[in-house]
Amino acid sequence: MNTILVTGATSCIAVSLIKRLLKDGYYVHAVVRPKSDHLMRLPQHENLRIYEFEMSEIYKLDGLGINTIDAVYHFAWEGVRGVKRDDQTLQEKNYHASIKCLKAAVESGIPYFIGIGSQAEYGITDELITEDTCLLPVTEYGKMKARTFYTGQKICDGTKTQFVWARIFSVYGREDDKSTLLMQCIEKMKKNEAIDLSPCEHMWDYTYIEDVSEALLLLLKKRVPAGAYNISYGEPHVLKEYVLRLKQMIGSDSQLNFGKIPYGNQGAIQMNPCIDKIRKAAGWEPKTDFESGIEKILEEE
Repeated sequence: MNTILVTGATSCIAVSLIKRLLKDGYYVHAVVRPKSDHLMRLPQHENLRIYEFEMSEIYKLDGLGINTIDAVYHFAWEGVRGVKRDDQTLQEKNYHASIKCLKAAVESGIPYFIGIGSQAEYGITDELITEDTCLLPVTEYGKMKARTFYTGQKICDGTKTQFVWARIFSVYGREDDKSTLLMQCIEKMKKNEAIDLSPCEHMWDYTYIEDVSEALLLLLKKRVPAGAYNISYGEPHVLKEYVLRLKQMIGSDSQLNFGKIPYGNQGAIQMNPCIDKIRKAAGWEPKTDFESGIEKILEEE
């Protein structure tokens, strides 16, 4: 039985991955913050063991009493939404904790370290986004994610640890944060409330959470080469189209006030991802189209 360590284990994507790992027979060590508000998201399972550590202590693998770990999935990262994304002190703290965790994995000879990156590393671009696209992040969050990627490559070069970096684009699912555009729209559309929106004229690409966890698992199962991998659905549309499709599915009478909220000073973030690399290396294909994913969310509420 393979043993997997997952940090930041109560995040939505981490929980989805853990459930999939357990289903496939893996033994999972989950690291969470003490007294986490989301601890109940984790399933009860005989092959799941939970450890509570402050973020600054997650690199203390020896303290877990684990003799053999086959892979680390590193999700732990604070301040992923809202104004905290530009909190330089906080984001640098995330970087340093991540590097300590990686160094501990390398020193322990763990074969695979899969770090969770973000589309925010690419910044603002209208181009097709491949893994070779220049990283020009505009937020402190994106900058520190990119810095972790670059430093991680250097640390693992010439070691027994494969450094894989999963750049995840926009994910949605039932336990998604209530502040996201989709979750706010669903809540208001069900009540037929008016919704103030940005112009929503930029390209976006939504991926259902179970498809993302499948992609993350295949990165490990297929023993992909070290490097970065985009994870997204790969069929972007104008964001306004998603909102209109959602309204039609719910049968809502909500008034949609497009343009009521202006774009930020940095402009709109475009999502035009290419996922050919992970398709080729891991044999992954997203299976859940937008309507099917929304139906699952509505059914589970």
